[in-house]
Amino acid sequence: MTVLNINGRRVQVDDSFKSLSPEQQAATVDEIAKSFDAPAAAEPEAKAAPAGRHLSYEEGLLELEKERQNTGSGKAGAFGSGFIGDIPIVGPALLGGVERAAAGISSLIDGEDYATNLEQGQRTVQAAQEANPGSRLAGSVAGNVAAFGALGSTAAGARALGITGPNLLSRAGASALSSGGISAADTAVRGGNAADVINSGVIGGAIGGAVPVVGAGVRGVLGAVGEKVAPAARAVLRPAEEASRRVGVAVKRDRLAGDVLNSTDEAVARSTGVPLLNVDRGGETTRALARSVSNQAPEARQVITKVADDRFATQGNRAVDVIRRVAGGSVDDIGYQDAIRTAARRANKPAYDAAYASPNAQQVFTPRIQQLMQSPSFRRAIDTVPRKSADRGAITGAKEIPNPFTQNSQGQYVLKQKADGTLVTPSLEFWDHVQRNLRSASEKAARAGDNTTASEIGALRTALNNELDTAVPTFKNARQGAAAFFGADDAVEAGKKFAGTPRLVPEAQKAYAKFTPAEKAAFQTGYASELIDRIKAAGDRTNVINSVFKSQASRESLELVFGPQKAKALEAYVRVEDIADRLRGAMGNSTTARQLVELGLGAGGGYAISGGDLTGAVIGGLAVKGGRALQSRAENQVMQAVAKMLTSNDPRAIANAVTQAEKSPAFMKALEQIGDALAIPSRAIPRVLGQEPRQPLEITVTPRQ
Repeated sequence: MTVLNINGRRVQVDDSFKSLSPEQQAATVDEIAKSFDAPAAAEPEAKAAPAGRHLSYEEGLLELEKERQNTGSGKAGAFGSGFIGDIPIVGPALLGGVERAAAGISSLIDGEDYATNLEQGQRTVQAAQEANPGSRLAGSVAGNVAAFGALGSTAAGARALGITGPNLLSRAGASALSSGGISAADTAVRGGNAADVINSGVIGGAIGGAVPVVGAGVRGVLGAVGEKVAPAARAVLRPAEEASRRVGVAVKRDRLAGDVLNSTDEAVARSTGVPLLNVDRGGETTRALARSVSNQAPEARQVITKVADDRFATQGNRAVDVIRRVAGGSVDDIGYQDAIRTAARRANKPAYDAAYASPNAQQVFTPRIQQLMQSPSFRRAIDTVPRKSADRGAITGAKEIPNPFTQNSQGQYVLKQKADGTLVTPSLEFWDHVQRNLRSASEKAARAGDNTTASEIGALRTALNNELDTAVPTFKNARQGAAAFFGADDAVEAGKKFAGTPRLVPEAQKAYAKFTPAEKAAFQTGYASELIDRIKAAGDRTNVINSVFKSQASRESLELVFGPQKAKALEAYVRVEDIADRLRGAMGNSTTARQLVELGLGAGGGYAISGGDLTGAVIGGLAVKGGRALQSRAENQVMQAVAKMLTSNDPRAIANAVTQAEKSPAFMKALEQIGDALAIPSRAIPRVLGQEPRQPLEITVTPRQ
């Protein structure tokens, strides 16, 4: 608006006066001057002004009105006019409408001129605001908050104001655009020129764009502080709950990463006897938590280390049981192996019968064999032929083979004589049973750990077979068959050699395909038996899973010997056993600081946000020496509780821990509520405080004479 000072009287005109031409403005001033009750008097002679403040008539009225407005009703009027008049964009129109409505009502009541009542009402509003600036400011803030709050309560309005949005950048952009646009439009409707409008838009946009960024920063700082200090408070007040929370947070992170046991793993562990712990049900973060607490609390380390070592000590036994189950029996038992060999020989009976029927097979007693008979072990193998052949014949249907040797008075072994005086000579079939007896004796010695004796008896058997193969070449073919590819005398031995020195799988598959079903079973028995022997021979600190199962060659060999289905079962067992042993590997020392930074699960210092309990007070006490000792003891209790929970085999404890971790802490909920509550004022208050009071333009004019 514009105020004209005409002959000492202030006259308010609207802004359209400024758009008139000079001639039109002069005519308007003349017309206004003529409307005064008394003509404009000539300017009096200058007189010495008395001391004190000099006010015009209108100024005096305003000052008197200001004194009257310095009351409760005046403060209320200042608040109300500020509330309405400073609402962005529509405030001036709303306040003007209220003033005009009040003037009209007053004119109906007191009969005064409408213009006079309107002028009086506007003067009253101005006086109330100037007399009570604080009330006016409060009303202005309240009006802006109400306006922005109403807009922000809607989904579209919240997005436009930058209160909500997919990310911080989008929220800051929306807040800058909306704040800048509202500030510019508000300045325009309040009579600002183009420069004012641009300036208000730039300032409003800058402030609006900064609000989400600053708010996110403050919330992030408070949240980070809370995340550091809250564990310390809970460690003192509720150690078991804090331990559960830390475990739950770690497991939850691992679940999000997909690095956890699945239901199949759990089932495999139950069927194979792997004693799973809760730490196994997590992943790398959970194991890192175990390492962290063990490195900081000796008691926790003792608990975890003992459980991990005890479980590892039984790894070999579990592996042996699994191999036996997959192979279908006690494959490492010598009697079982003999039965498997007998079954394979029975399947290959035609080849053996042909070798036994060979003319050269009827009498086999070479000088080399006579030399071998000097060995007591060799003679014992001879002596047991009748008994062992009878046992074997009971299965195959063959007859007992008599011993062609007898001992003379000097204890020497000599050939028996028949009734006609001819000597009884040993046949190939007799020596076949001798070599089988030698093999059993060698394997028993090896199983007993007497490798020297096992090697010596094995050498006797090899020498005997060489003589027999030379005398009757078909015997070698009958005995070895497809096992010759593996450099073995039979399928069982071929399986053992294949387990010890795996050959190229494609080549082994060709040889394996030539086996009869019985020979394949024998090959599988030998292979599994050798694996078990290797596991049993491993040291107490040897990871048999890595040494027996983990190589690519081992995996291919397992599939060849046991078939795809059983190989997958073994692979599933190996995975579970490997996961279980990761705890032992995770217990290596590392710096505590690195672990806590990595985890974000360690306790911090004081905790100022109580969340409705004694947390803040407790942490305040931890600032002193006694408090630090209290915190240390509390942390130790928490770490021991964490260790016990991780080494428990009760999955319900993990489920409860994850549920505990998913509950938002009280202080985080408080931060969210505070942030939401301040989202509107943080946008409204800077706009109000940034407004400069715009005084009416006052022009002193002199009417034309």
